[in-house]
Amino acid sequence: MFIKRLNFRKVATIIACLALTTMFWGCKEDNTEEEKEKEEEKEKEEVFADGNIGPRANTGDDPADGIYVSPDGNDANATGTIDAPYKSINAALEAARSGNTVILRGGTYREGMNVRPRKPDITIKSRKGEWAVIDLTTHNPGHNEDSGVYFDPDASGCKLQCVEVKGGFYAVCMETTWDWGLEYYPTQYGASNIIIEDCILHDSKNDVIKVKPNCINIIIRYNEIYNSGTAYGGGPGNAEGIDNVNGDKMIVQNNYIHDICSTGIYAKGGATDVLIENNRIERTKEAGILVGFDTSPEFFDLSVNPEYYENIRCIVRNNLIIETGLSGIGLFAAKDAMVYNNTLVNVANGINHSAIYFGISYQDWEDHAGRPASVNPNIHHNIVSQPSTVSRPMVEIRYANELGGLSALDGNPTMSNNCYYIADKSATFSDRRPGNLLENAGLSAWQSHIGGDKDSIEVNPSLDADYMPTNTQCAGMGITIPLIL
Repeated sequence: MFIKRLNFRKVATIIACLALTTMFWGCKEDNTEEEKEKEEEKEKEEVFADGNIGPRANTGDDPADGIYVSPDGNDANATGTIDAPYKSINAALEAARSGNTVILRGGTYREGMNVRPRKPDITIKSRKGEWAVIDLTTHNPGHNEDSGVYFDPDASGCKLQCVEVKGGFYAVCMETTWDWGLEYYPTQYGASNIIIEDCILHDSKNDVIKVKPNCINIIIRYNEIYNSGTAYGGGPGNAEGIDNVNGDKMIVQNNYIHDICSTGIYAKGGATDVLIENNRIERTKEAGILVGFDTSPEFFDLSVNPEYYENIRCIVRNNLIIETGLSGIGLFAAKDAMVYNNTLVNVANGINHSAIYFGISYQDWEDHAGRPASVNPNIHHNIVSQPSTVSRPMVEIRYANELGGLSALDGNPTMSNNCYYIADKSATFSDRRPGNLLENAGLSAWQSHIGGDKDSIEVNPSLDADYMPTNTQCAGMGITIPLIL
């Protein structure tokens, strides 16, 4: 069942400390660089310890100078006051100036096209205690490519709060000048510093949220995101919950993402310094979270990423991932990824991938593309709990013969303190790389094979109703705080 807006628990912060003082980093040649990296990692370890997920109640006060919109308004004589509101959200956005808040009265809005903020630093929100719905599912003639809310490249600093968006090519899109032509836009930039919070976003034709290249510092938190890919009629298709292509420093926190046509969240195309934490993701036809994936070469910024890494320095932590067709968490051409304290349940329940998977990026098979293997992944304190019906390995490293031979991983992963369990069976692990082959081996053979995964165990974590382990052998593994709907 979908979340109801007004039944959420009020802010209930659960403070929890992660007893993770060592992050297993390799030695660096430059001492100054080493100190800098340690400081950065110390900041990253400070987990945002709020276990509430999905939209919070709309109880925040509205600004006195807000510009009002109502389904019963009249654009012809509107002044934007609560007594003389606009009817069209776009008309209100046209009248707004940077710093203004456009306040939507409760009801359903069917704009003739997408809601398109074009100016910076504008907030769109439902009035306190009310709920506005932007609906493109029943009224959008001749605009099949329109998104529900479409942030123009010049709309940096905008916010979308406490609003429901249903339908659209994307429900929400951050636009970029990346492919608009250098003769017109010699400086490539995208809508940045956008916050999307406490919203319900669903029934998009394709991805629910689309982050395009050079859209930097996008924050997506406390939302319910579901039912992507209506264009595919319920079948598999390219329609993620959150699709980030080369958008750096994205933060995805405390969302409830479910019933997704393909993958819950991925960040690819060279996306750097992305943080994905405290999300509950369930019932995806493909993967739960992908760190990198497979991107056309023209979307990479080779000035900072000449090797064509799909993802750089991503952190995936404290996520609960349930029932995926492909990997729970996959790494594709990922550099320096950190994956820890996640709980994966009934994942990779199809015929491909594994619970934790190292995959290959083909990058359109272009001759000039890099297609690098993942390097220096750090994976620890995760729990994988599988039913007996799952046949896929716990961890698999892929190899492909195409293009002269492609390995999914360079070297061995840094792994430790993980818990693996599959009912009525023994956990298996596979490495498909020639010269390093391991086929469906047990945990001890896997540990010897990679020279790692020290202190990992194969036991039933005995997850409770909140998917927290009750087996004391799994203390400190998996999600560290309950993720509460």
